[in-house]
Amino acid sequence: MSRETDWTTKRVRAVLVEAVTWARQYAGPIGPAAIRGSMPVYKPTLEDHLEEGWGLPEVAGDETEEERPMRVPVDPARADFLMAALSWQAVYLVNAGHPGLAKTLSLWLHHATGKRGGKGFDTMLKQRRISRSHAYRIRDRALGLIAQGLIADGVRDE
Repeated sequence: MSRETDWTTKRVRAVLVEAVTWARQYAGPIGPAAIRGSMPVYKPTLEDHLEEGWGLPEVAGDETEEERPMRVPVDPARADFLMAALSWQAVYLVNAGHPGLAKTLSLWLHHATGKRGGKGFDTMLKQRRISRSHAYRIRDRALGLIAQGLIADGVRDE
């Protein structure tokens, strides 16, 4: 994108979804790590399996190379841009006095990026006493404010 005036709610939405998806894919979950041992992992070879009488090794969900999704890592400039995009809600919504818009946009991003664990989008909206249609209006308002802020700051899509 060559001009900063190209920011629309649709473009902001696409970049935010890309950024959250990228962060989940490559950063992993936050919080304490699982307990790990200090012993090296033993990976038996085919010869080990046959020698011990274990038969042919099996892997759950035996997928061929063609069936596995291929993940192409982003280049460093795009990674920096996506990292910056993750802070847009704080910069253009919370710091501007719209924390409620940021919360609703975060709920929608949680839903839109396929995070299905825990409570569903409708359940979270019911708990906050927000109708689904109103939540989408709030989301669009938040995306519009972010787009305006990006245009004002001269931010370009890398």
